[in-house]
Amino acid sequence: KTSRPPNAFILYHQAKQPVIVAANKNISNNEVSKKVGDMWHKEPSEVKIKFQLLADIAKLEHMQKYPEYKYQPRRPHEKKRRTKRNSQFS
Repeated sequence: KTSRPPNAFILYHQAKQPVIVAANKNISNNEVSKKVGDMWHKEPSEVKIKFQLLADIAKLEHMQKYPEYKYQPRRPHEKKRRTKRNSQFS
């Protein structure tokens, strides 16, 4: 299945995650995401525009690579529900 092109925040997250993980070895993905989200909200508009331009470039490349691609989100009844791990043993 073809994935969607990354948006500006996803590209920002990909750029910042290695830096945060390197600085904090035992940090969870949830905590990394919270930090990156806070950083994104505090960034000046120039930085956000830079990542928006990168996202636009990625979108154009995606369109060239997959010209027949059309985003088709799943309907609510088609979505798989997340279940807790080892819920049968609780």
